[in-house]
Amino acid sequence: MTADHWLLIAALAASTIGLRVLGYLAGAALMERPAFRRLTEVFPGCLIVALVASALAEGGPPELLAAAAALLTAIATRNIIATMLVGMATVTLTTGLF
Repeated sequence: MTADHWLLIAALAASTIGLRVLGYLAGAALMERPAFRRLTEVFPGCLIVALVASALAEGGPPELLAAAAALLTAIATRNIIATMLVGMATVTLTTGLF
């Protein structure tokens, strides 16, 4: 390897480390703002709701029935495992895959 290769490797390594440090510092500064902190707390839930809504929009009656059963289970039990099991069992039974 020539000196140019080593110089390129060193430049790429320095830029990678610099980007990571800059990202860490920017993230730490943004987390001090209450609005940004709230956004990072609710974003994962909003993303999941958007994915479920789009899946339901493309689904048919079995998916809608499974969603309703899962919602009722979630309200009644407040247990995410039970909710997932009821939803999966309902869609399985209603689509004839069982």
